[in-house]
Amino acid sequence: MRVRFFGGLAVTSDDGEAVVVPGRARQALLLRLAIDAGTTVGTRALAEDVWVRDAPDDPRAALQSLVSRLRGSLPAGLVTSTPGGYRLELTRDDIDVTRFADLVAEARAANDPERARTALALWTGDVWTPHEGFDWLVRDLLEDRAHAEGLIAAAAKTSTASPPTASASPPAAAAPAASPVGAALTALVGRGDELDAIRERLRTDRLVTVIGPGGAGKTTLAIETARAVADSIVVELAPAAAGDVWTAIAGAVGRRIRLPETAATPVSPLDRVTEAVAGRDVVIVLDNCEHLVREAAEAALALLRMSPGVRVLTTSREPLGIPGEAFVDLGPLPPTDARVLFAQRVRSARGRLPDDDERATAERIVQRLDGLPLAIELAAARTRTLTLAEIDAGLDDRFALLSHGPRLSVERHRTLRALIDWSWDTLSAGERIALQASAVFADGIGAGDAAAVAAAFEVDAEEFDALVDRSLLVRRDARFRMLETVREYGLDRLRTDGAAETYRLRAAVVLTELAAAREARTRGPGLRDALAWFDANDENLTAALRVCAEAHDRRAGVRLLRSLVWPWAVRERTDDLRRAVAEFADPTAALDDEPRVVVEAVALFAAAFPAPGRPSTVTLESYTARRAELEQAAHRNRSDVTALVPPLLRLAQTVLRSGAGDAARTWHVDVTDEEFAAAPAWTRAILHALRAGAAQNSGDMTALDRESERALAMFETIGDPWGTGFASQLRAEWLTLACRLDDALAVTDRSAAAVQGLSSVPDVLQQQSQAVGILLRLGRLDEARVRARAIDDAAQADGSVRSLAQAYMTAAQVEVAAGDGEAALRVVGLVDLRGQPGIPEQFSAWLDAQRAQALLLLGRDDEARVTLRTALSAAISSQDHPIIASVLLAVAGWNAVTGRSGRAREALARATAVRGAADVHDPFHVWVSARTGAGAEETSTPAGGIRSALSDVDAETLTALLD
Repeated sequence: MRVRFFGGLAVTSDDGEAVVVPGRARQALLLRLAIDAGTTVGTRALAEDVWVRDAPDDPRAALQSLVSRLRGSLPAGLVTSTPGGYRLELTRDDIDVTRFADLVAEARAANDPERARTALALWTGDVWTPHEGFDWLVRDLLEDRAHAEGLIAAAAKTSTASPPTASASPPAAAAPAASPVGAALTALVGRGDELDAIRERLRTDRLVTVIGPGGAGKTTLAIETARAVADSIVVELAPAAAGDVWTAIAGAVGRRIRLPETAATPVSPLDRVTEAVAGRDVVIVLDNCEHLVREAAEAALALLRMSPGVRVLTTSREPLGIPGEAFVDLGPLPPTDARVLFAQRVRSARGRLPDDDERATAERIVQRLDGLPLAIELAAARTRTLTLAEIDAGLDDRFALLSHGPRLSVERHRTLRALIDWSWDTLSAGERIALQASAVFADGIGAGDAAAVAAAFEVDAEEFDALVDRSLLVRRDARFRMLETVREYGLDRLRTDGAAETYRLRAAVVLTELAAAREARTRGPGLRDALAWFDANDENLTAALRVCAEAHDRRAGVRLLRSLVWPWAVRERTDDLRRAVAEFADPTAALDDEPRVVVEAVALFAAAFPAPGRPSTVTLESYTARRAELEQAAHRNRSDVTALVPPLLRLAQTVLRSGAGDAARTWHVDVTDEEFAAAPAWTRAILHALRAGAAQNSGDMTALDRESERALAMFETIGDPWGTGFASQLRAEWLTLACRLDDALAVTDRSAAAVQGLSSVPDVLQQQSQAVGILLRLGRLDEARVRARAIDDAAQADGSVRSLAQAYMTAAQVEVAAGDGEAALRVVGLVDLRGQPGIPEQFSAWLDAQRAQALLLLGRDDEARVTLRTALSAAISSQDHPIIASVLLAVAGWNAVTGRSGRAREALARATAVRGAADVHDPFHVWVSARTGAGAEETSTPAGGIRSALSDVDAETLTALLD
């Protein structure tokens, strides 16, 4: 397959046929995977680039759905799942933008204008991107284009300036001024912006520190800056010991400036330097200050006071701490420059650039080395004896792999370990512990959690800030983070010391404590902030669960899992929750504390509601016995959550009974007055909401009114946005059926605002769709269209099957209300459920009901009848009464258009009985009612075999309405 982005998006199969990738979200995912074709792209990186704005509340689940959707558009096997992310199984040559970038990199490395021309031939038009979030890609490609054009221009200029005969001599060039610093051994790759920043700072500030991690190229940039200055002195402090700073400075100054002859009276190095620089405009570079930072700071301050013409440029892994000190931060190389550097050094080591089939491996090596120039050079040097694939595999133990550097390099630059050892040796005992502790937190450490983490490892929280100053940690977005190379160094130190397991267990303990504190805030106004904490620490928490499992410490695992139950439930991470519960639940364990009771109750509840497509593994008898044990334990270990255990387990038991034939009790909530009285406020609100849901399903409008009103009022008083949204949906349902449509719309809009950023995108869109339905009942068709389009935009951006299906069904409702059956049928046809496991029967029934309504509007009655038989079967099997009522409304429509007005009125009556009230303002209900008075069959007498109870949802009873 080939993918083109220059001049527009175009995907073609190997046989030249066009492959259509619809939807901006899928197209954005394809572009992001294509940029790193053949390489795993992490889920976090994918989510950040695909959803640059309005990121989904659960990026992991949304991405999984989007990948599934993209796979449906592409040939099989092209998008694969890997640990931590996804990979597009194409070569970089199959993608025009990556082929272009690679050709330019090769051209630059080989100074080859022909390759530059080949690259530019690929640029057939502007770079296509799905949104502005890929402006970085456009900038990188434009920069590459400028490099390619520059190579061609330089070659043309050389060709034009060449003499006509080989014997002629070129004109003599003007001799450059002698540089005070020796010539560079290799050309500098990238870092143009940083060099400009250093020069700009030196024009405005007298003391500038280039600060960054080891191996970032601080010395290289400082010397490059000094090379361009008329008068400069470079002082190498790395070999200097404590007390030798001034001796080193005097020695460097003496090599550049003739110092006065020493008189009979001894002159100190400081005095000699003072006399030498007096009256001069000179830049003095103090290189590698971090191991003598205090002495270096004092020396820099003294130098600045010697003469107003003195400027000091220092390199360090931490600030000097002098007032007026300006900084230029030096991080990893940008990806393009890192690839060029690696390619050039590989060519130097083995005589040729990376081959086409090695490009993906080369890029992966560069990425794994954090773009650090020294690490890249060390890795490239190994290509004399190793293949790139062997180097990539060897990076799992990068410190052993990169243990051989240039013989004449300074000691600290000969190996990757020595590079970080140089920093390690300057750390205090507390800072070393803090660094190793940071290494076991894959997500980093939140600034607000630093004190607790520090206490767990018996150090001061200020040690983390000290590590930031030493360029071993980065503080970004209120979190302390590490470069992967530094993190691997910390983990390697732990393994060497035999302390890795101890540190990981300590991390699990402190994360459990922090999670418990945050979890307590998830049932009230602190829910948003608490969920943000759980999201930011997702990898940390998952790793902590894994540590507990590997240590066979179920009690510790249960304590941590207890704090994840509700956050994961709100985020709809049911698969993760099922797996974790299966790992730590133990029916033989004593029910002696609250976490154990909650986890075991969730395990039993999950057994009654198995994953879609899987049978229940528990019998009614065993369930009943275990339920009794858990109810007693819940009463002994009271909390907001354990108070829900008895009624929820009873609810699940009614589902098991319905599977055995007792369908009348499906979705039944039993709770005693004593349990209500003893329950905390939040728990009572949940119970009222559950009762409202049961009432809605059973058609009890009186109970729906009472329970939804109580639940909504309680959640609003508590300040719980998720509960408010949940209860609002139920309240709006009753208000709609009570014909209080304006009130229903207001409640629904408040509900959608309440859950924004909390629930999944499909859930938010479902609430917004409810508002569209109310607008249609109010006759405000234009407003409904506007909102339906907004829902479609959000669904396209999300890309998940559920979101898109919700958007299409909402649009279909609008078209049915407008009387446009053709448009409605077209939109319904966009719903693609192929390959989607576990689609609820309710949704299938609702989809077919919408399709039948569209067919009836078009006069395609026979097709509608076939569709309605399928819809009725699914609806009855689901035991979802509102869905059954929706299908019966369409059944009434079929009877009305086929001249069976009596049957139509009966179907309407049955829909009303099943729902509990007539939805008289539903546009299709209005359409059916207008037609029930016409036709040959006026009788409302039930057909033979139809039982009299209108609320009966027996399959035979209802399908007879289509006979």
